[in-house]
Amino acid sequence: MNRYTCLSLAASLLLSACVVDLAVLKNQRVDFVRQVKPILEGSCLECHQHQYVFAGLNLETKELAMKGGRRGPVIVPGSPHQSLLYKVLLLGHDSPVAMPPTPERLDRDYEQIIHDWIQQGAKWPDGVRLTAPQNRKNPKA
Repeated sequence: MNRYTCLSLAASLLLSACVVDLAVLKNQRVDFVRQVKPILEGSCLECHQHQYVFAGLNLETKELAMKGGRRGPVIVPGSPHQSLLYKVLLLGHDSPVAMPPTPERLDRDYEQIIHDWIQQGAKWPDGVRLTAPQNRKNPKA
């Protein structure tokens, strides 16, 4: 085998290994409690819970979150690009409906987790309730 053939073969093997790794990563299930819940609690629940319910949206429970807000459902299981919950994360902050309403966007990894969670069917375990940061009991108090 000549040098060019060896390099081509090595590059092909390396590329196929990378594709397999990407496929494995892409197919990993998103864990709602470990991955999604902290994002929603830290970035959304300050405004979208029983004390404020901005835009008619309360994200504290599965039932309330799936019901949606004034504009209807915000989570379309299996369709992140039809889910307002995901779409507002992608808007630039020059948009009045961009979320979260802070100068900084949500971390890209968090956006991807929300995308993948919705794409995978937006599974939310029964009985799991989100708690807004301002409503958590401080164990040191």
